[in-house]
Formats: sequence, structure tokens, C-alpha cells
Amino acid sequence: MTSISANVRRIIDLRSDTVTRPTAEMVEAMSCAELGDDFFRDDPTVLAFEEEVADLLGMEAAMLVISGTMGNLVCALSLSPRGSSFIVEASAHIQINESGWPSAIAGLTPKPVEGVAGTIGVDALQQAIAEAKLRLSAPPRLLCLENTHNAAGGRITEPEHLAALADIAHASGLRVHLDGARIFNAAVALGRPVRDLTKHADTATFCLSKGLSCPLGAVVAGGADAVQEARRWRQVVGGGMRQAGIIAAAGRVALNSMVERLAVDHDNAKLLATRLRDASLDVDVEAVETNIIFAKVPGGFDYDFFQSDVRASGIVIMPPKAGRIRLVTHREVSAPDIVFASDMIAKAFDLARRQAPSADARMAVPNAVY
Repeated sequence: MTSISANVRRIIDLRSDTVTRPTAEMVEAMSCAELGDDFFRDDPTVLAFEEEVADLLGMEAAMLVISGTMGNLVCALSLSPRGSSFIVEASAHIQINESGWPSAIAGLTPKPVEGVAGTIGVDALQQAIAEAKLRLSAPPRLLCLENTHNAAGGRITEPEHLAALADIAHASGLRVHLDGARIFNAAVALGRPVRDLTKHADTATFCLSKGLSCPLGAVVAGGADAVQEARRWRQVVGGGMRQAGIIAAAGRVALNSMVERLAVDHDNAKLLATRLRDASLDVDVEAVETNIIFAKVPGGFDYDFFQSDVRASGIVIMPPKAGRIRLVTHREVSAPDIVFASDMIAKAFDLARRQAPSADARMAVPNAVY
């Protein structure tokens, strides 16, 4: 099959797992949710959801927020004072994809550390803490971890390593925040309870609007005092909510019906990676641990041609970034979709390699928000 009409086949969207639409069960739950005013803490659906999440993550308290970025922000504000520094993996989402809030809003100086497959090593963390404690450095007060690690390709940090890093940080007087935007992907892939991945952090976040298919929302969890302080900061940054039970209702459905099925997304990602590798694309299949795949882009590659050719086949992808193309599987992409998409992507990729690159294509690869 060499071409397809948009009228014959639906769009296959591989840009992100944020593009999923809410399920019919979520829409029903949202329309029937018992509501109150969350500012006054009398929205029963929010209260029930936050209690459920805290128990699930093995933490004392939880709080609903609008987005993962907001969650990371209010956690950092609650755990670390202005003028201090935080240690973070160099390509972590907080560091490269959250619009610079650590310096712009929180008054924090990042101390980036190069990790391996998105994971900071024990020795590297100890060295970073020692360097940050020097007299001319901003004193370290926070360690930010990410699991799964987006820019590393959805890679997982094992619970035991998370515990080791948290122990070092706590022994050195640092608090620990876990950006767990896709933490359930990690838990499902490992076959471990999600609390195994969160219990050593002082605060943790996860997104409802990624692989869990909710239309919006994220969650902050942690100790009761930390969450209470984060709630104050949520108000400061304009995150006070009213009848937020509409969001929480979808979240409750997601936790009950969307978590275990993430394994299907992982299988589809492995299938896509394998088929692209077998079609001679530069894909590391062994690095595909959850639902994110990267294909490296060779020199002399015509980005514009590739993008338009793939789009003509009914497949939507993000522009290349940092010399690679990211593809993400989710609930609305089936195994037959993967087979078709891999064939079309491989064809377009091969043709793009043969094109003479335009002046624009020879410039830096355009940025894209992942």
C-alpha cells in the first residue's frame, strides 16, 4: 500500500500519549460527578480521588493540579527555598521542557548532571552534592528525579536505584521530588506496585493526561505538610480550582481502567521499534522499555519532505529534534495501526534520505515540545 486517502483511513497520531481523548466511561463519570467547591475543600469527588491516590502511592496526602508542570513547580516551591540549587539529570523534562520555571518563578539554580539512559549514577550524585556545597555555589536543597525519563526514550529507573539516590540526598540534607509523569508506565513495565517507585520521595507527581487518557489534570502526592505547602503555592501561581470534581471523576476512572492496559502500549512500541529497525532505520530496540521510540536522523536528511510524505499517509508525528524522531504509542493506536505506520514511515524515511536537503533542512533541527 503506497498511498492512502484521509477519507479511507483515520489519522494515526504518534506525536504523544497526550493526544488521547477521554473514554466514554470518563465522559459519563464527568457528567454525573458530585461536585462542590475545591477551594473550600468540599468537592466530594476531589476529596475521594485525592485519598485514593495517596493510598495508591503510599503517601500521606495528595492534591489535584491542572498539569504535571504545575505539579513539579509547586512541589519544588514547597521543598526548597529561593536562592538554593537543585540537582537534576541534564535532559530531564524539568530542565529542558518546562519553560524555565526553576529560575523564572522558583528562584532556583539548576545543577544538571549527565545520566546514563536518563538515570543519575550514585557517584555522580555524590560528586554533584559535594560541588554544590562549595562556598561559591548555591547551596543544594533538592534532588529532582524523573521516571520514566522522557528524553531518554521512556527509560525506567529501578526502585532500588531510586531508593539509593534518595538515601544519599536525604543524608546530605536534600529533599527529593519525583517527576513521575509516566510513573504508571514504569510500574506496569516492571510488574511492581507504583508505591515501590514513589515511597522514597518527599513529593511525587504523575499526569492523568498522558497514557491514562484523561482530558487534563495531574496529581501531587507526598507528606501531609509538603502537600499542604504545595496547596498554598498552587494558589499563588493561580491554580485554585472550584468544581474540580469534573477532572477528578475522569481520574478515578483512569486509575481503575487505564493502568494495566499500558502494557499494550509497551508491546506496540516494541513492535514499532522492531519493524523500523528491520527496515534499516537507526532504532535501538533494546532501549524501548515503555511507550516511547526514538529513530536517529542521518546527515543529508530532508526533514520537510519526510514530514509531508508521512502526513500524506495519514500519520502525524512531531518534527525531528536533536537529530532524532520521537514516536509515542497510546490507547488510540492499535497493533494494525503500528504495522501500517511502520511501513509508511520507513518508506518516507528512505525517500527523504535520497532527497537533496533544502537550506532550511540544513539548519538546526526545529524544537518541539515533548
